[in-house]
Amino acid sequence: MSFSTNIKQELCRLPFEAQGCMRAELAGMLAAAAVITKERAVISFCLTTESPAVAGRLHHLTRLMYSTGLNVQIDKNKYFGKKRLYHVICDDDSLARQILKDARILKQQDDGPDLYALQVPPYFLSRQRYIKHYMRGVFLAAGSASNPQKNYHIEMVGRHDAFLKNIGDILSEYDIRTIIGERKGTAVLHIKESASVVTFLGFIGAHKALLEIENVRIMKDMRNGVNRQVNCDVANLQKTTDAAYSQLDHIQKIKNKCGLDHLSPGLRQIAELRMLNPDVSIKELGELMVPPIGKSAAYHRLEKIKKIAQDC
Repeated sequence: MSFSTNIKQELCRLPFEAQGCMRAELAGMLAAAAVITKERAVISFCLTTESPAVAGRLHHLTRLMYSTGLNVQIDKNKYFGKKRLYHVICDDDSLARQILKDARILKQQDDGPDLYALQVPPYFLSRQRYIKHYMRGVFLAAGSASNPQKNYHIEMVGRHDAFLKNIGDILSEYDIRTIIGERKGTAVLHIKESASVVTFLGFIGAHKALLEIENVRIMKDMRNGVNRQVNCDVANLQKTTDAAYSQLDHIQKIKNKCGLDHLSPGLRQIAELRMLNPDVSIKELGELMVPPIGKSAAYHRLEKIKKIAQDC
């Protein structure tokens, strides 16, 4: 089962709250994905989803609010063999008009054509809980989420740029960063930063999914920290080894051309210790001296040996 499916099932199991919250969630679902048609002055609408949980919640919402549930038709998705499509349909003109009017999507006019809202209605922005339920409805109807093991990404698809841009502007007020793009002629709102993804899931009430992402993020941070430390240790070891073998080359050159007796007692001692201990660090090499010397002093003695080797 996909992460996106898990989120929607979690949200669809949440209890219904006050009438205004139910209306806000219903409005978000319909505004995001419902196809509204008008033939011979008769209005109907259909919302299509691959999620049986979403179809069931929409049916349950309308039954609670209007004492009658919408029709649900099921058919196989011809493009994705095993998946099914759920069409939630309202073909009763009076009921469709009432639902769309309550959702602030349809504005009936005495003169001229009916108007359809392309922005989140002010009514659903009047209270924070309405905004949260509206955004939950938008995600349920038109959203999806990537597996956090791969990347942090939520997207919501819409037919109108203006609607998604309005959604993005509202979410930005809650520190949720969004990007509007296009895919195959369809507008897409993206939430990509991990912090924004987590904030959005908490905002719409998907707390179990939020905790799952946080656990994944913690494990990734720990793994990355370990990898950085290992890479750092390997790099330091390689640097120490390269330096030691360069020093051995200098000592061998002096030994072959001038002889180690050419060196002062202190330089000769550290040269002999380096030949006996090719893998130790400069600090450890200084500690082997009699008497022991610090890392800086050992480094300067090896630099003197390097200069002598160049002059030999």
